Amino acid sequence: MSPKPEETKPMVQPLTYKCLREAVQGTAMAFRAVTDLDPAGGEGDKVFPPTYQGGVYARETRMIDGKPVDCVLLDSVQSQANRLELALLEWHRQSEKDRKPFPLVQIDFAESEAKDVGLFSALEAPHRIADAVFLASEIEIEGKKVAFRHPKDINKSSAGGRLIDEASSANATGLFGLCPTALIFGMWDSHGARGGLGEKFQRALVSEIFGVGATKDNRRPASRVDQLLVVAGESLPIKENADGTWSPVEKGAGNAKLANVGLGNVTPSLKVPPKSRKPGEDEYNHGGVTIEYARQITVLSLPALRRLRFPIKDSEADQEKANVEARTVLAALALSSVARQWASGFSLRSRCDLVPKGELVFALLKPGSEEPFTLAPKDAPRLLAEAVEAAKGCKLPWPTTEADAPWKSGCLTLKPANELAKAVALSRRLAAEDRD
Repeated sequence: MSPKPEETKPMVQPLTYKCLREAVQGTAMAFRAVTDLDPAGGEGDKVFPPTYQGGVYARETRMIDGKPVDCVLLDSVQSQANRLELALLEWHRQSEKDRKPFPLVQIDFAESEAKDVGLFSALEAPHRIADAVFLASEIEIEGKKVAFRHPKDINKSSAGGRLIDEASSANATGLFGLCPTALIFGMWDSHGARGGLGEKFQRALVSEIFGVGATKDNRRPASRVDQLLVVAGESLPIKENADGTWSPVEKGAGNAKLANVGLGNVTPSLKVPPKSRKPGEDEYNHGGVTIEYARQITVLSLPALRRLRFPIKDSEADQEKANVEARTVLAALALSSVARQWASGFSLRSRCDLVPKGELVFALLKPGSEEPFTLAPKDAPRLLAEAVEAAKGCKLPWPTTEADAPWKSGCLTLKPANELAKAVALSRRLAAEDRD
């Protein structure tokens, strides 16, 4: 008997603008990507989760294959959002000045007291474009500096700042052309003129990574062997001076220990010294965990995008078409962020490097069915460009060309107010002193 021919898996089609638009316009629920990952060191290698208050890991039980499984959080929703945003920022920075993929608002600290900050964008701010740093920034209009956003009086805000003040789910057009990523990753305008009543935009894109089958008791030894200062413990006395310099003391006790200046030996131990232990922290060093595998789950909610409306000030405009095209742009930008972050690797922190077991595949979830698609990083620019072209045809704003003054090279660049620059410079100076 001849062996049965192996079943060939159907080809997974690349995601096109047409497919994406149909998904956004139709009744599909979401795009979902589930990626299983192994520790870079292989089976049995430790990975180190993030620690939370009290020095603990975020352990939880999840249902996997119908059974409760011990898991540990490796990268939270907030952390994943930051990584996705930084992937978009890198894309924007690397693109040619006349081919920026999306509009970006940034603050230039170069000529301020905090010049070492350089450029700081809405993709880096904790509250995105609604962050308080943009309330303390200025824009130059006709040679005069005005507040980008006024914290109390909307009428004193610049035209760009008012777009944030006026934004809502029913009127997201201005925010679409100012900071579209805020509509993807979520935003709460809690610091503006409306205070706690400011508009909230839910996250449309959510991602997290967790370890499956996590062990509970691991130990990490702490030690240091100083090859130059070969002394037991900290028996070499030193004198530490007020200016940070120090010198060895041949006779007498001295006034400091070698550890104060980062030298000397540390006796190997599994325990955290009581004086170094944080409140509520376990006495043992956090030794990481071993896991069966890690899993990343990423979901783009299409109903969340459909709640957004993009009115056009044109009586002849096809309003519903404008809504669909704007939502399609946001979907393309969201999925592109996943593809670009995915391709950059999974180095979450020291000793937490993960390797995907397979390729990135997005499943389009429809009622009762799902359809797989791929999106390679090299194909993301074309997908977004097609969606943007269709949106511009509906007169939706997307200021990424030199003709979109005061935008330049896809950026609206602000300057920090003197008070903000001083506060940033002072905070950095104090942080440096604390480290000393």
